[in-house]
Amino acid sequence: MKNLPLRALLLVPVVLLAACASKPQNTVKTEARYYEEANAALKAGNYGVAVAGFEALESQYPVGNYTEQAQLEVIYGKYMQSEYLGAITAADRYLRLHPESPRLDYVLYLRGLSNFSIDQDSLLKRLPVNMAHRDMGQARIAFDDFRQLNARYPDSPYAADARQRMVYLRNQMAEAELHVARYYETRGALVAVVNRARWVVENYPESSAVPEALGLLVKNYKALGMNDLAAQAETLLAGTRPAKKG
Repeated sequence: MKNLPLRALLLVPVVLLAACASKPQNTVKTEARYYEEANAALKAGNYGVAVAGFEALESQYPVGNYTEQAQLEVIYGKYMQSEYLGAITAADRYLRLHPESPRLDYVLYLRGLSNFSIDQDSLLKRLPVNMAHRDMGQARIAFDDFRQLNARYPDSPYAADARQRMVYLRNQMAEAELHVARYYETRGALVAVVNRARWVVENYPESSAVPEALGLLVKNYKALGMNDLAAQAETLLAGTRPAKKG
């Protein structure tokens, strides 16, 4: 190196400095930037990108200013992707982490919608089957989510829609019980028919299935020789019929 001209020696540090300056800087993305990018994807309907962004935000800033909102958006994003089980898991986690949050009505609503959507799976809708003639476990869970929402937050903007869904689910669950009662009747299991029909009357009194359930009670109580109970059921059945005009 001692044989290099002085000009070349002077250029060496300059070249080294230029090389260092050309290397990309290891910049840290701010929490706000994470949120802005994920929120932009959410608004554009790119729910997968949005969810990944919100989850990355929480990973980098677990106690940040945007973390709780990001957790809410993950629930919504997963629901919109039809990842209903993921949305339910995210909702359960939020409820556990933020039991005093003012957004609990929204979280209960999204969890209810997710359970409702699992129950109303699009594949089942395409099959030639009565939706009530299937396992109603998921319907009961969705009903309970909406019931909790209305009991705890009756003035919530989501309460009215939740009540409408409860009416639908109540009718579906009552019809499912009647479906079983009809089956028992074909088998001559009169006591089982009575038990199912009575369950409908006692647990779903506002459902559209009550008149048929009462009719089954009248018929099968008589067949069992329980005429007093048959008369009581007949009186209740008469009360469900519309009053005659004039």
